[in-house]
Amino acid sequence: MIYFVTETYLKSKTPITENVDVTDITPYIATNSDMRIQYILGTYFYDDILTKYNNQTLSADETTLVSKIQPCIAWYAASDAVFGLTYQLKNKGLQKQSGDFSESVSADEVTFGIDHYQQKAAFYEQRLRKYLKENKDLFANFTSTDNTDSDMKPNTSEENNGYTNQIMII
Repeated sequence: MIYFVTETYLKSKTPITENVDVTDITPYIATNSDMRIQYILGTYFYDDILTKYNNQTLSADETTLVSKIQPCIAWYAASDAVFGLTYQLKNKGLQKQSGDFSESVSADEVTFGIDHYQQKAAFYEQRLRKYLKENKDLFANFTSTDNTDSDMKPNTSEENNGYTNQIMII
């Protein structure tokens, strides 16, 4: 299954270079899609959009939404890849990567790289949230009562704790 971001998209829209094996990045794409995008869209809507994306049956509005989702996932995946490509879990534990004509970076530099890419990802996440908030009525499965776990949909039972803005005079 493709989680909205292809190898071509990732390598053309982020600093991840052509010589990076995409199988080293794929876990970060899937986990960021699940952890970030599913949380925003809600499971019901997320599953619907992901299925349509993989079946190539997106509507025009859904295609626009996916174009907002893709950079968010790609930049979060790039952020995770900074750590994951620098340090890899091998059969002898966590190993630091190094090779001919390369120099390993310090832990501070790894942290800097992670933060740098996360800032870009956060920008795209805010843009996605704004788009979805402004266009929620275009997506029936987002506003559906079946879509119960989106962090963008207010839970009306908790939203006002049973109180309204009306005044009762006794």
